[in-house]
Amino acid sequence: EGLLPARHKTKEDIIDKLPRQIAGGLSCVVDMHPGLLILGICSIASARVSSLHAMRRPASAVVRSHATDCLGARRVLGPMTSKPGRRSHPVRAADAVLELLGAGVVGGATSYALLSFVNQEEKGEGLAPITREEVEECQAKWANAIRTISKVYLEEGDYIKAAGDAAAELYGYGKSNVLFKPTKAAEYPFRPTGNEAMSYFVGGNVVDGGYAEDAGFAINGGKGWKDVVFTNHQIDLNGPVAIAMGSYVFTCATTGDQTKVEYTFGYKRNSDGKPRIFLHHSSVPFAAA
Repeated sequence: EGLLPARHKTKEDIIDKLPRQIAGGLSCVVDMHPGLLILGICSIASARVSSLHAMRRPASAVVRSHATDCLGARRVLGPMTSKPGRRSHPVRAADAVLELLGAGVVGGATSYALLSFVNQEEKGEGLAPITREEVEECQAKWANAIRTISKVYLEEGDYIKAAGDAAAELYGYGKSNVLFKPTKAAEYPFRPTGNEAMSYFVGGNVVDGGYAEDAGFAINGGKGWKDVVFTNHQIDLNGPVAIAMGSYVFTCATTGDQTKVEYTFGYKRNSDGKPRIFLHHSSVPFAAA
């Protein structure tokens, strides 16, 4: 269960998704994943040998018990297990090997199914596609966060907390890789961690390990922003991932001056179902020297 993503919280969620993958695993685990077959055999051997000797049970009964545990896999093993009620008798080595082999295939296929299931989750398979409306909603929340952080700062409130709450809601730090290249960052142009992003937004002097070059973009270096307007050039939707490119205009809360910046934002739906920013690249428009 430790391998399973957090969003699948019940056994029913898991079992509903496994039969199809187990069937596929049984057909290809030997050809495509022989290592999983070995893993299945070894796991059965290590888990059952001690009980076989201690309880003096025939190997066929031991393997049959394990097969029953494997989501009803006893039907797959069929004649490779002894029938219930048969009188105990010395088990031939060949029978034991065949039974371990059959159970190993099932164990390997189950392992393959679980690994495939987790791999699909990591790729975003099974997650709902992001819509254009969700992209625009994310942009509206980002613009509102900048206005709110600036307002709280100018009112001498806890703007650092406001920025932290906004970053957790809007960015995928801790849930996926985040590719963040801020506008006003030269010495440290890329910010792969949440702490580095906070340094950029609220100022390096108020964040542990912050960078001296960061004046606090979200507070406009102390002047604040009173408005942010997005204009999308294009939005490309790719299932649980979406990319938006365009420009946004920031209005200074102190002087009223406007600054135009160009952006590329990438949004990815996380395992909790919410789309968050995993790509953010901003730059000022080119100006000939």
